[in-house]
Amino acid sequence: MVQAMTVVNPADLVRPELAEIERVLQQASASEIEVLQEAARHILSAGGKRVRPQMALLAALATGGSLSRAVPLAAACELVHTATLVHDDIVDESDSRRGRMAVQFYFGNSASVLMGDFLVVRAFGLIAEDPERQLWSILVDTIARMCEGEVLQICVKGDTSIGVDVYETIIECKTAVLIATCTRFGGLLGNSPPEVVQALTDFGYRVGMAFQIQDDILDFIGDEETLGKPVGGDLREGKVTLPVIYALQDAATADRDELLRIYDKSGPLSASDVRRATDLIRQAGGFDRARRHAQDYIDRAKEDLHALSHSDARDGLLALADQIVDRRK
Repeated sequence: MVQAMTVVNPADLVRPELAEIERVLQQASASEIEVLQEAARHILSAGGKRVRPQMALLAALATGGSLSRAVPLAAACELVHTATLVHDDIVDESDSRRGRMAVQFYFGNSASVLMGDFLVVRAFGLIAEDPERQLWSILVDTIARMCEGEVLQICVKGDTSIGVDVYETIIECKTAVLIATCTRFGGLLGNSPPEVVQALTDFGYRVGMAFQIQDDILDFIGDEETLGKPVGGDLREGKVTLPVIYALQDAATADRDELLRIYDKSGPLSASDVRRATDLIRQAGGFDRARRHAQDYIDRAKEDLHALSHSDARDGLLALADQIVDRRK
């Protein structure tokens, strides 16, 4: 297995470019319509880990690609990601995001939906500046898959009979395909051989799968202040995630029936309902098994990087992969 050797904080390798991405994001959110601009900058200023831009920049750096050319592409991916967060919060009726009030509670659903659309259009504007036309079609396909994932998740909401295959299709579409696009962009900028571009795409995909599994674990057992949102949101919204699927497979009959009753309960769930569901999932080993599943994706992602020559940038990608499963927010 490939191990990171020298990099402690991957972001340090691309710090100037990350700062430039912040400037590009602010510029992309500029509008003559004050409400639209305020809504866009409200969510963008909440920051976040900027995992996707880091992935794109480090992949470009690892393959000898131009970082200045990678900046707008990385910013475009972050704009798409931000737009999906806004749309998700509206669909899920979430009241907070990254420790602050969700954007629709300030600006209303209609303006927020249009702001999300506005950010996607701005993302395409950034991609259009690049001479490589293939990038445009890649982003189109990525956003289409993300939409498919959201629709599938809505269709199976509250369905406790779904298996790992359906769950993985959802998180592949919602999360993994965009991160895979980030690392694919980086590989393409380096004019890498097809096998290297594919290895980087696979790396991003597997890291994205692990990222979302860890997100779904933390939704139950994370610290609310660290997460920036209340725990148990997925349960309250009827989302059946991997820890729940595994718990339902492995729990004792009485515990399984109790967990099903919590999911089937009409009306809003109480904090005690969430705590009890969390205890039942933990007792059944759902969190541990889901965590192992995420780690398996990370281990396979690291193997993908055998296709790259050793460099600090490759070590940065490896370190970033480790941070995905070790994070607490």
